[in-house]
Amino acid sequence: MVFEYYLDGLVNLKSVLVLVLVFLLVAWWMQQPRNLPPGPWRLPIVGFVPQLMWSMFYKQEELHVLATRLGQKYGKIYSFDVFGLVFVVINDFSIMKEANNDPILSDKGHNNELENRLFGSHFHSYKHMAEFRKFATSSFREFGIGKHSFEANIVTECKALIGELDSLNGIPCNSHPFFVNGACNVLFSIVFGERHDYDDEQFRHLTDLNSRMGYLLGAGLWSITLPKYYPNIKSKEILKLVQDIYDFIDTHIKKHRQDFDAENPNDFVDVYLKTIEEWPKPVDLFSYLQEDNMRAALFLLFFAGADTTSTILDWCCLYMMAYSDIQKKIQDEMDSVVGRNRLPQLSDQAQMPFTRAVLLEVQRHVTLFQLSDFHTASAETTLRGYHIPKGATIVSNIYAVMRDPVAFPEPDRFNPGRFINEAGEYFAREEVCPFGVGRRMCIGEQLAKMELFIFFTHLLHRYSLVKPDNAPHTTFEGIYGGTSAPKPFTVKFLVREYTPWKRKNFVQRL
Repeated sequence: MVFEYYLDGLVNLKSVLVLVLVFLLVAWWMQQPRNLPPGPWRLPIVGFVPQLMWSMFYKQEELHVLATRLGQKYGKIYSFDVFGLVFVVINDFSIMKEANNDPILSDKGHNNELENRLFGSHFHSYKHMAEFRKFATSSFREFGIGKHSFEANIVTECKALIGELDSLNGIPCNSHPFFVNGACNVLFSIVFGERHDYDDEQFRHLTDLNSRMGYLLGAGLWSITLPKYYPNIKSKEILKLVQDIYDFIDTHIKKHRQDFDAENPNDFVDVYLKTIEEWPKPVDLFSYLQEDNMRAALFLLFFAGADTTSTILDWCCLYMMAYSDIQKKIQDEMDSVVGRNRLPQLSDQAQMPFTRAVLLEVQRHVTLFQLSDFHTASAETTLRGYHIPKGATIVSNIYAVMRDPVAFPEPDRFNPGRFINEAGEYFAREEVCPFGVGRRMCIGEQLAKMELFIFFTHLLHRYSLVKPDNAPHTTFEGIYGGTSAPKPFTVKFLVREYTPWKRKNFVQRL
């Protein structure tokens, strides 16, 4: 009797548990947003997490490859959720353009500690980011960025870079430290009004910190855009790197305050200080222009541009070593247009279609930013007829867009000719969007394009880029962090037979 009594109780308990479980599942199902973009099956509570972990850690599949594979199965726009957070992934250029031009879909991140420490709490919303873009763009125009008047600043740094490479006398080297120092110095001349010697230990330490942080943040800056309650094992190291960079920035801000002359602003920091000083209080329009956000703004400018140009130049080196016939064709085009008695200039671009096509194809083929930085829906909205809930994370798969076989037949093939028409003229496709599209487009796009053309053409005008003897097999496999960087390699910078300046006179002019 006693046994039967306990057995009946156990059965009743199981029945209750089953009923509770069914109730919870029904309640969970009822709370799910309706008419979301299609996507993989969502498990209760954990959502897509098991499949995501299986792909990333067991199959070692990169996020952009996974996003592309899922897009081939579920369509150009699809969704999944991770612990209740909805992700909407876009694999199509027209949809990406529409989403990126929608203010509702343009908030940044979920206002977590890492994002606030990196970019300041005022850069969370689309409104404040739009204000900052307006201010930064206006300031850049004052310094001539995007105009030919700024070309001399880049050429000066490019000559300094070439002086360093000349001193190697053709010894194989890793190009990245040279390129990142050159690119960072261009930024420093804008932001802080100064440049650093390439052997400056403090400066090199800063560039190393920035490169490390770009890797830790990951594709789409996922480390800082997820809500604060999501675990992040990298946050401690990232916060330490942030503090080290902020210490460097604080030192420069302090020096600028001591030497500040409102009548003669020399750089971006001066313009920022002047705007704070002159703007009526309380600050209303440019609400982010407060002193506690200054270093976040400077960090944003530095971080956004420091690694981009140098990494693209690394890729250009690798491709030129691998495709020596293409390198020779670029040099022949330069010699025909520019000659050997002067250096290439921005004004030569119109007459150098093949060189421009190569630069564009390198950027398409490597896809420096595979995934856009993650955006957040500030309110409920719709996109292509689908419901997008408030708080959803919007991810643009730039890799899929630039590997679209409709826009780019044989997308895995490196083919600069796809950007040359039958008349031999250069033309660009808007699907090649390494700097993004829409309202969140990279602020430094014009500067990056100027730097890239000048550095690339000056290097190939001066040198032939040669793969060292006994070097490992060339691989175009990337190291995926904040950007896609090539695996470490060495290159020989061999001075071409005749150049417009001799080493001695060239160094004296630096």
